[in-house]
Amino acid sequence: MSRWRSESLYLGRYVGSGAANTVVGFAVIFIAMGAGLSPLVANMCGYAVGFVLGFVLSKKVVFRSEGAFVKESIRYLIAFIIAFLLNVFVLHLAITLVGLPPVIAQIVAAVVYTAVMYLLTRFYVFAPSHRIS
Repeated sequence: MSRWRSESLYLGRYVGSGAANTVVGFAVIFIAMGAGLSPLVANMCGYAVGFVLGFVLSKKVVFRSEGAFVKESIRYLIAFIIAFLLNVFVLHLAITLVGLPPVIAQIVAAVVYTAVMYLLTRFYVFAPSHRIS
C-alpha cells in the first residue's frame, strides 16, 4: 500500500473516532459549564472523560496497534498531557487575550488539541512496527 493511502486511512479513522470522542467530550464540557463550572474546570472534566475513550479508539480503531499496552498507555498519557496543556494555554489566551466567548474558545482549543494529538499518537505513541492495516 502506498504511503499516501496508508496515511489517509489513519487520518480517516482518526477523524471518525475523534468525532465520536468529541461529541462525548463536548457534551461533558457544556453540561459542566451549564451546571456553573468555570470553562477551565469544565474543559478538564471533558478531557478526563475523553482520555480513556481516546486511548481505546486510537489503539484499537485508528492505529490498530498490537503493541504493549503499558508502554503505549504511558506514551499516550505523555502525549495527552502535552496536547492538553497546549489546549488549556490556547483556551486561556482565546478567552483572556483575544476575548472570544467561552464556547468558541473551547472549539478553537479543541482544534489545536486534535491536531497535536494526532501527530503525537501517529509518530510517537503507536510504534509503526506494531500496526496492522
